[in-house]
Amino acid sequence: MRNLAAALAIATSYLDRRSATSTEDGDIEVLEAVAAELQQAPSDEKNALISALVHIGRADLIDGLGLK
Repeated sequence: MRNLAAALAIATSYLDRRSATSTEDGDIEVLEAVAAELQQAPSDEKNALISALVHIGRADLIDGLGLK
């Protein structure tokens, strides 16, 4: 749960600070940091995240986040 919470905190913090001058490079850095946290999660948490991505119609993100 710590990894999922950390990934959510990273994304939330970034979105809160994001401005009109933010760049795609910054967006990519944050996504890489989120993916790194998620990849460290235990298998049961990864499986729950995979199910959530499928549920919201974003199964395409599973491989991109390195969850398989």
